[in-house]
Amino acid sequence: MSFNTVSWVERDPKTKLVYVLQRSAPPVSAWTADGELVSSWNTQALGDPHSISFDAGPDGSTTVWITDMAPPLLVGQGYGHCLKSFTLSGEFLSTIGTCGENSQGTGLDPVQFDKVTDVAWDAAGDLLVSDGDLNGLNNRVLKLDPSGVVLESWSAPGDQPGSGPAQFDLPHMLIVDQCDRIWVADALNHRVQVIANDGTFLGEITSFGDLGVYAVAFGASFFSPPETILFVGASPTSGGGTGQISLFAAPMDCTQPTIANLAAFATFDVPIPSSTSTTLLHSMTVDPETWDVYLAVLGGKLPPQKWVPAWPGGERPSPR
Repeated sequence: MSFNTVSWVERDPKTKLVYVLQRSAPPVSAWTADGELVSSWNTQALGDPHSISFDAGPDGSTTVWITDMAPPLLVGQGYGHCLKSFTLSGEFLSTIGTCGENSQGTGLDPVQFDKVTDVAWDAAGDLLVSDGDLNGLNNRVLKLDPSGVVLESWSAPGDQPGSGPAQFDLPHMLIVDQCDRIWVADALNHRVQVIANDGTFLGEITSFGDLGVYAVAFGASFFSPPETILFVGASPTSGGGTGQISLFAAPMDCTQPTIANLAAFATFDVPIPSSTSTTLLHSMTVDPETWDVYLAVLGGKLPPQKWVPAWPGGERPSPR
């Protein structure tokens, strides 16, 4: 199949398939690690999809959530500024937030998003949502219950861009660790910010220079000491050039939740191909067993990428 404007890649932890989300037909496709196409969706329910995530329910079922960020240029009804859920086979289930070309907003009761970017889940099953892309109204992270009621909202005053604790400037992607901490790719602040489930600022990683931090993913975990490998993807905010993947040993001692400004123990460059539109290292997912990295490079007809580890001397580097 052909690709056009690939926005996101995400690995379903249950099936171990890699899902590719693009802003063209088919919008969703599932692939094996060897690049074999398994299935695809031909839904008409998506306008400008941004991210795809998987929520494993208590009954063993998996729900697929897609952020429908903003309406496309040729817009129809019910596209943009909302969250949408589907079955694994692509059957449309529900929405959170009002969907529509003119529905963008800052409201909390009921919730209304503007250029919503990503969604994850905490240990209680509540949704963590990053709300606000380039030139949008919002720069915030929200916590919602499963019915869509806002429980918490973290941002600078007025949801404007901010660089202080629990403030954001284009929060692009977020993940939740085993200690229930939230790791946010705070793109235009050039950092990864870590906040507690109650919004308490716990730390930040700022070793990315002037690169925009767009992608975060967890890889392998270790028990002595307790650590999980954090992968961070960054690229020039103007598009093109050279992106960078950095690897950090993130402490997972939940009795000591604060995070120091970690130093990367490994990095590699990702040349970002030129295209007919702005190209960015837009999202990333990692196989925790093989350390394979899958990338969505947003822009034109660029396909997703897979990078496999090539350890110096044939041995995996130590995180310490």
